[in-house]
Amino acid sequence: MTVTKGFDTRYELKQAYSELHLSELRSWVQMHPAGFRFAYPPRLVNSVYFDTHGLDSFNDHIAGVPVRRKLRYRWYGANLLTAQNGQVEVKIKSENVGWKLIEKLSPDFPLQNNSWASLMDEFRAAASGVVKELLSVSRPVLLTVYHREYYVSANGKVRLTIDSNLKGYDQYFASRPNINFCHRVDEQVILEIKSAVSQAAELADILSHFPVRAGRYSKFVTNLWQNLV
Repeated sequence: MTVTKGFDTRYELKQAYSELHLSELRSWVQMHPAGFRFAYPPRLVNSVYFDTHGLDSFNDHIAGVPVRRKLRYRWYGANLLTAQNGQVEVKIKSENVGWKLIEKLSPDFPLQNNSWASLMDEFRAAASGVVKELLSVSRPVLLTVYHREYYVSANGKVRLTIDSNLKGYDQYFASRPNINFCHRVDEQVILEIKSAVSQAAELADILSHFPVRAGRYSKFVTNLWQNLV
């Protein structure tokens, strides 16, 4: 097991647009006066979200609790049969300021032909410290998959991502990983910009150059809400 722990504190703004605006959104980013350019090649992002049996994290988000926490296991690429080279992330957010506690887990976790009970035992055995404690009182509730594009401003101080083709796989009622039955989520495209807290004013200026404004968004809450109603 390789463990990396740290608090990457940053200011974050996230907005949702109609999928009809995807081409325009890319054009707005590429023509933006901040000089955004590709930072990494696009890739698929896969995340298993965990919550308590009482859905404490979900309910905190719905209630607007100022300091909220999400627990997820994340890996990259098109392989949903096996979660490879992933990491557990404890994402903590207070208003627009967020930070993560990250623990990288070296084992691969085959999702096909396994029960969640056995996989959770493996997750807990591979984890340590706070992450292990949180996993001990949590269960899988959701798997999300989406396509992410990565950009960085010319001065290197602002990162921007565009997430599209968002899919959700309900795990809340599943005894085994559900990697076959998914739903599209509201045909949304998610724009997120991030910087150091000291650069927060710059983010507002960057957003002001986008001709269409949109509402705030949470993949975790929107996906899970669709599954529960």
